[in-house]
Amino acid sequence: MNHNLSRVYTAHYRYSGPDRVDITVKGQDPNWKEFAPTWDMVMSHKRGSITDDQYISRYLSILDLVSSTTWGRLLHMSEATFVCFCPEAAFCHRNILVNYIVQSMGDRIGYGGWRR
Repeated sequence: MNHNLSRVYTAHYRYSGPDRVDITVKGQDPNWKEFAPTWDMVMSHKRGSITDDQYISRYLSILDLVSSTTWGRLLHMSEATFVCFCPEAAFCHRNILVNYIVQSMGDRIGYGGWRR
C-alpha cells in the first residue's frame, strides 16, 4: 500500500495541530472512531478487572478489524498525532497503536515522541 505517513506522534487530547487524530472512546470524528477502544475495555482497565496484557490483546483485536479505508486515510497523511485523555507516561492505547504501526511498517514510519 502506498503511503505518505512517515512519522507518528502522541499527545494529550488538548493538542490541536492539523495532524490531530482523536482515537478516544468519546471521539466525535467519524474518520477515526475505528481506532477507539470500547467503554468496557477502558472501564475494566481503570477498575483493575483486566490486566495491561488483556487490554493490549483486546485493543489489537480492534486494530485487526479497522477498515482498509480508515488505514488508507491515515497512511495518506504526512504525519499523525494520536490524542487521548491519558497523561504522557500512562499506559494508553495511543502507545499500543503507535507500536502496531511502527512494527507493521518497519522502517517506513517512525515514532516522533510526545507533542505538547
